[in-house]
Formats: sequence, C-alpha cells, structure tokens
Amino acid sequence: MLTRFLQTGWVMKILMCSPRLPPDEWSGAGRAFLDLARHARPHAEVRLVAGWRRARDGAPVEAVGVDLSGLSSATAGARFGRAVWTESRRFRPDVLVSRTAVLPPVAVPIVLVVQQIVRVDPKPRDRFRVKAFTMSARRADAVVVPDSATARHLVSAGLPEGKVRVIPVGVDTDLFGPLERAADRNPLLHVVCAGRIRPEKGQHLALDAVARLLARDKKRVRLTIAGAVDDRVYLDQLRVQAYEQPVSFVLDPPDMSVVLKDADVVVLPSIVEAGFSTTAVEAMACGVPVVWFDQPALREATGGHGLSVAPSDVPAMRTAVRTLLHDAEERSRLGSEGRRYVLGNIGWERVWEQWHRLFDALV
Repeated sequence: MLTRFLQTGWVMKILMCSPRLPPDEWSGAGRAFLDLARHARPHAEVRLVAGWRRARDGAPVEAVGVDLSGLSSATAGARFGRAVWTESRRFRPDVLVSRTAVLPPVAVPIVLVVQQIVRVDPKPRDRFRVKAFTMSARRADAVVVPDSATARHLVSAGLPEGKVRVIPVGVDTDLFGPLERAADRNPLLHVVCAGRIRPEKGQHLALDAVARLLARDKKRVRLTIAGAVDDRVYLDQLRVQAYEQPVSFVLDPPDMSVVLKDADVVVLPSIVEAGFSTTAVEAMACGVPVVWFDQPALREATGGHGLSVAPSDVPAMRTAVRTLLHDAEERSRLGSEGRRYVLGNIGWERVWEQWHRLFDALV
C-alpha cells in the first residue's frame, strides 16, 4: 500500500502509458493524463511511455517515445504494446496506469483510464468498439472514469461494476486561473467554443447561435473557435459558415489556458452525449461562465454551474449568450461561482487524494 511505502521509506513506482499525448494529439483527456503524471511525481517515481505519429518531439520529453508514424492501428498497437512490455521489465513498476486497454501481460495491477465512450445512438462500428473495449478492459484491476454517466454506460456494456471507479479530472487551478483584465481590453464580448474540431463537438451550432444574434448585438460579440483539428472537411465547412461573421479560428493551440483565460463566455455545444468536459471545468477555474447543452456528464462535471440549455437548442444558446452580453454582473457572478466550485471539488489536491486511496487499495 502507499501508506506502507511511505512508512518504510520506499517510493512507489508507477508506469504510465498512452499511445498519443499532447502535443502529438491535443485533447482534454491527454492533458488530464499528463497532469496526473505531474501530480503523482512528488509522491512516487513515475515513468511515462508515449507514442507519437508526427515527430519525436510530439511525445513529452520525459517519456519513452514510441514511433507509430505511418502504421495501421493494429501494427501501431502491437509496437506500442511491445514498448510497454519492455519498459515494464526494465522499470519494474508497482502499478501500470494506461489510456489503452490493449496491453501486454504484466505482473502488476493495471489501472485503465477512460475519459469518454460513445453513448447516444452509436453507429454499428461504435457499438462494436465499445463492446471490444469492454472485453479488453475486464483484465484491468480498476477502470477509472471521470463521471457517473460513463461508469453506468460501461457497466451496462458488460464491465463488472466492482472494477469501475469514478475520479473526476483534476484541474490545475494555478495554470487555469482568472486573468486580470487590462483597462484597454477589447470591449467586444469574447465567446470561445473550445474543443477538438469535429462534427460531434457542435462548433457549427455555436457559430449559428452567434450568426443569429440581432445585428446590434452581433456588433458587440466575437467568437473564437479553438481546438485540435480532427476533421479538415468539417473545418472547411466551418470556415464557409463563418464567412462575414465575427468569427476567428485558433487551431491546434499549444496552451489552452491562454485561450480560455481570454474568454468572457465559453460555450459547449456538443451534439452527442459527451463525457466529462475538461474544457468546461478549466474555463470555470478561469472564472469564465460556461453555457452548455444539458447532458448528465456535463451537469456532473460543472456541478450545475453556468447556464444550461436544452441539447441542440440553438435559439436557447443564442438567448443565453445575449443575456450574458447585456448583464456583466451575471457574468461575474457565474464566473466566481464556477471558480469556487472547482477549487472546492476538483482542484488537483482533492483529486490526488482519490488516486492515492485507489493505489493504496491495489498495491
């Protein structure tokens, strides 16, 4: 147990592995995994194994890098598995924490980290993927998910309930903190829609909500669509939709905290039932009010703070943006409430306590 390690002077060894991580793949889940490694290091010896597809500097400098460039999914999985097996023999960890369920045989407890699973009207291939994942995940000693909705979905898909642990994504409340506003700040209301650029994230709905504002309101608003580009065809469609609208794009941002701190409002228009939204809680930590389509996992992540609107209801999202445009006090109140919620519930100190208890039970 961790307590035993601390009492005897031994330091626990944690091997963490992920086929891709920022900056090779910008995602909230990737950032959260790196944050877990960073916050574990003061308490344990951590070794990281990370694949890359673009260039070696796409994997963190402290990681054992695995070249997956140009490989099929199956071949990449096999190469990454061999690298994990080799490193486990060399490092001899006490526990393995992984973002992939495709792992070689190891003689230590396995903790599988899952951020999101397709849940609403999945395509046949998605249903097959979830089923295959559930079968692979059975060999893990614990499967950590960030919200109860994801936990229920995995259990309904066949994963034993006793293996599932709910631990929210931690937020670095120093990095993601309120920005001191300059006196000469742009007077326009800055609305940010942050997330990976792909249709299910619903950036086109955020754009539509701003485009449908009354002309006198639209003159006072600017929208930034920010995120890693997953679908370039969809990106081209967004650019066409944004023509002559007060919209700009920040693609593949290396530091999402800079983007979120500069926002006055963050909108989350996902059109599928999303998992835990890292973007939502990071925005809240910055003291920025969030407007979100009402879904169980988002409601759980935000603690109900911000403004929720019915899923896919563009007029309601437009109304919420307009309300915050004309009510600076409400923006400030919602932003402060969100920041307090994150500090009290999902700052990293509190989240690490939950990881500590899990490792204590496994090792």
